[in-house]
Amino acid sequence: MIISTVELSEKEIKPKFREREKQLLFADIFFIISIFLFLGLFRPDWVVIAAYFLVIPYLVLTRRKALLYHFIVASIMAFIWMLVAKNEYGYNFDFLTVAGINLFPLFAWAMGLFGVYIIYSHFEHILSGQGIIRKILSFSIFYWLMLIVVETIAYHFFKIQNFTAIACQGLPIFGCIHAPLWMKGTYFAMGPLFFIICFLLKLKNPHASKI
Repeated sequence: MIISTVELSEKEIKPKFREREKQLLFADIFFIISIFLFLGLFRPDWVVIAAYFLVIPYLVLTRRKALLYHFIVASIMAFIWMLVAKNEYGYNFDFLTVAGINLFPLFAWAMGLFGVYIIYSHFEHILSGQGIIRKILSFSIFYWLMLIVVETIAYHFFKIQNFTAIACQGLPIFGCIHAPLWMKGTYFAMGPLFFIICFLLKLKNPHASKI
């Protein structure tokens, strides 16, 4: 009787978890796409700054406080990157700057890294039982695709262009990420590095653990 009751409870609970996961995935996609579309409607720096500070209440309201640690890692990485490369950013918009740091790329990097991860986190359970190398590779491929798509749309359609490096050749075909070679390499390395740091810190994925 006890065993059958437990089995029944699991059968009742699992569908509820799956339904909630679907709702959260839809909410996350809607949240991220909305932010991205707002870049073409309002000042991009204000959009990413506002979105950044909305993340915390958003995660609290959706009962995913565990993801705040990933958000902190993304924020620290973005800040360190801007300390290194702050002189390489000079846009065609008069973006806000603090202590010589352009706030648009600062908050955009934090939101970008976290945004890619939060979507990936919904599907990580597919790799359950797989080694860390395969997980890193899977996340990296998804991150690289999103990086190219976002950079291409931002550059060509929203006209957000870094004039400091405009003379540098962009990526073939896509014509985005006009930056010195070392910056291009860093752009593509940021995603895998973020994932590895989260792994080493043993940060939990609330979606994978529930499923």
